[in-house]
Order: sequence, then structure tokens, then C-alpha cells
Amino acid sequence: MVLAIIAGIALVLLALNVLVDVIGRAAFNRPFTGTLEYTENWWMPTLTLLAFAFTEYRQEHIKVTILLDTLPPTMRRIVEGIFGAIATILLIVLAWHGLSEAMEAAEYRQTTASSPPVAIWMFKFAAPLGILALALQTAATSFRYLAGHLPQDLTGSAGEAA
Repeated sequence: MVLAIIAGIALVLLALNVLVDVIGRAAFNRPFTGTLEYTENWWMPTLTLLAFAFTEYRQEHIKVTILLDTLPPTMRRIVEGIFGAIATILLIVLAWHGLSEAMEAAEYRQTTASSPPVAIWMFKFAAPLGILALALQTAATSFRYLAGHLPQDLTGSAGEAA
């Protein structure tokens, strides 16, 4: 939930950043320097990556269930649980890779190539943090499927709380 709140704050800051840029460009013929860099390297990664785990918690990711819908409920629970466990492993590997990239960026205090340069190294940590949180939430969801404590029952009506 904390990461989702931070993502929401990033969304507000993105909107304010763009608003200041538009007003500056239209009213004063002076756009806000670095808007593209801030949007691309600060706000968008933060607001998207930190919201993934909350979306998984709420079971609001888009799912294509054409094949799953044909399975009996017990088999579907097992399949969803196993694929969730596989996804968790892949997400942990991805988070580890993202952390090594972020550590390298921090070591060099990475900036953009723009003029003036914008420091971006600290926002590189949003990726491994958000992906690790998603991995943990995916593991929890997978466990609930395998244990029979579903976030939603298979018909889509409210089941046990997550």
C-alpha cells in the first residue's frame, strides 16, 4: 500500500511538472527545462513500477483466461498457483538484475545526456523495488490459489479477503 501511495504522489508530481511546462511554454514562451527527462526517468518508472504489486493484490491485472475457463475449479487453482510460482521466480531474477543495474547507476551517479543533465540514478531503484514487491505479492497470490484461499472465487464474485 505504501508503494501505491508513492506511485500516486509520482502521478501528481508528473501532472504538476507537465502543467508548469505547458503554462511556461504558452504564457511565457519558456518551457520548464527537463520536463521530458523528469517524465521519462523519474515520474513514469516510479508511478508504474511501484503500483504493480497493489494491482496484483487487488487482482486487477488483465488476464486472458480462455484456457483456464475450460478447466475444472480444482485444476484451475493448481494451474494458477503453479504459474504464479513460476512468475515469482522470474520476477525475483528480474528484480536482482534491476538492482545490479541500479547499483551501477548509483556508483557512477548516472545523469541524462541533456543540457543541463538531470540526475537519474536514484530513480533506477524504483524498478527492483517495484518488481520485488510484485514478486512477493505474486507469491502470496500463488500460495492462496494452491491453498484454496482465493482472492476471488472462480466465478468472479468476492471470495476471501487477500
